[in-house]
Amino acid sequence: MKRPMKRPMKRPIKHGSMAAAMTASVALAAPAAHAQGATNPDIRCAAWAMLASAQEQDEGRKNALGFMMAYFIGRYEQASGGKIEAQITPQTMEDLLGDVDEANKVCAPRATDFGQRLQRTLQGMQAPNEAAQGR
Repeated sequence: MKRPMKRPMKRPIKHGSMAAAMTASVALAAPAAHAQGATNPDIRCAAWAMLASAQEQDEGRKNALGFMMAYFIGRYEQASGGKIEAQITPQTMEDLLGDVDEANKVCAPRATDFGQRLQRTLQGMQAPNEAAQGR
C-alpha cells in the first residue's frame, strides 16, 4: 500500500544563493524502496526535483528546483535517447524515488555541484561593473 507523501520540512536557505536553494530537502514519507540502484540516477533526481518543486512554497526555491529538474531531464534524455514523459508519471514516481532519504543523499550533492557551477558561470557573464557591485 502506498503511503501519502508529507510536505517538506523547511531548512534555512541563504536568500539569493542558487546553489543552496537547489538543495532544498525533500522530507517525505519514505515509500517502499525496491527501485534503489535499479533506477537511472538522472531520472531519479529529475523525479526528486519535480516532487520537491511541487511541494515547495518559496518561489525562489521552487524556481531553482525547476532548473534542477530540467538539468536532470536533459542529462537523462541525452544519454538514453528516451523521452521523459514515458518515464515520469504519477504511477512511476514512487518507484523512481525509492527511499527518499537515499534520494536526498544521492541527488542533493549533484544538485549542489551543478548549482555552484551555474552560479559561477552566471557571475562570470556579468559586465565588470555589475560584478563589482554584486548585482
